[in-house]
Amino acid sequence: MDSFIERADKLSHILREMEKSAAEDELFALGYLIPQLTLVAEYVEPQPHFDQCFTDWLEQVFADDKLSINDQKQIMTLWQSAIEKAGQ
Repeated sequence: MDSFIERADKLSHILREMEKSAAEDELFALGYLIPQLTLVAEYVEPQPHFDQCFTDWLEQVFADDKLSINDQKQIMTLWQSAIEKAGQ
């Protein structure tokens, strides 16, 4: 199993690859996700399960950033896709 930082790096790489071939309407969501990964990797105390930690983080910042429900859904869909590509 990847360490907290290794998992963040792996998912960041996957999201950057996804960004290269993303549809135009996915660019906002990917542009939102990628820097959030960096923030979590740098500022959150490492936990056993990075994916769940990051999901919890997203739910909190969605409220803080007042994102629309549609933006939230799209971000979570792309996040889940990245998790699947990275393997559990």
